[in-house]
Amino acid sequence: SGELVSVPYEKEAYPHINKAEWGPLQVLRIESYKGLVFGNWDKNAPTLRDYIGDAAYYMDSMLDRTEAGTEVIGGITKWVIPCNWKFAAEQFCSDMYHAVTMSHVSGVIAGLPESMSPADAKLPTDGRQFRAQWGGHGTGFYLNDSGLLTAIMGPKVTQYLTEGPAAEKAAQRLGRSRGKEWVGQHLTI
Repeated sequence: SGELVSVPYEKEAYPHINKAEWGPLQVLRIESYKGLVFGNWDKNAPTLRDYIGDAAYYMDSMLDRTEAGTEVIGGITKWVIPCNWKFAAEQFCSDMYHAVTMSHVSGVIAGLPESMSPADAKLPTDGRQFRAQWGGHGTGFYLNDSGLLTAIMGPKVTQYLTEGPAAEKAAQRLGRSRGKEWVGQHLTI
């Protein structure tokens, strides 16, 4: 459960603080969606599924590709950027409007496999955007251009996601657009 054990400049700024009253809030509800685990501190909040709402359609393009579900691979991914937290949250909701500028192209080109030409790594322009009516959910969803996916994930992952039996099964499960033509997505819930 944790406790507050230290406060910067406690004697100077907060000489009368009762640290026992300032411990962390307890997570009141834990729910899961397709293998992702969410904690909620608000007992009056809607259920997780109600909160996710229409964004589930876009989440499922990654989380529901097979009957077997999602497998977590690897460790922790972190980004540390010197900015207000809203900058990243809002940017990840709707990134497509500036993606073809130098802000991303230079990073994609720097990570290309040696065998891939930069001409084949152009950022896609065919895609969709979604913004929820409430809750702050948003996504950009790229379609039909595997150059970006190859540049980021490499040719084997790209082939797995866009060709062959796994892609066909995903297309049957999710529809062709999300199951086979999907080549990239960013999403904020």
